[in-house]
Amino acid sequence: MASKRVFSEQILARLTKPLTEADVKPQFIFNEAKQKSFWRPPQVSLRVQNDLRKACIQQGIDPLSIGLPAVQPRKPLRTKPNKLEKHERTRAERQETIRKNVEKMPETIQAWKEDKLKEAAKQKSSLPF
Repeated sequence: MASKRVFSEQILARLTKPLTEADVKPQFIFNEAKQKSFWRPPQVSLRVQNDLRKACIQQGIDPLSIGLPAVQPRKPLRTKPNKLEKHERTRAERQETIRKNVEKMPETIQAWKEDKLKEAAKQKSSLPF
């Protein structure tokens, strides 16, 4: 349960003045004398913008009416998968190669038997005794 926040007179006084885009957003400025450009930070920090937004809601004022930008939706957290052990990471690939080898097994056995017969025929002597 949140308690009602008490805002200072200074914050409440800022609710009456409208804010410009330069007050709430960083501005890209080009310096013609130096031929360089830079980002100028906003005049009102994000923390103060949030305080002003909360004060507006508490006072019943629409935050967009005084020039505050709309609330950005939160981005989801990015999560990386666990690294796992090497045998766990390569399991799918190994299972696939095993499955392919099992499918080719009858041809492999047949080729092995033929090679073995050829080797046996080479070893057999052509002499009659």
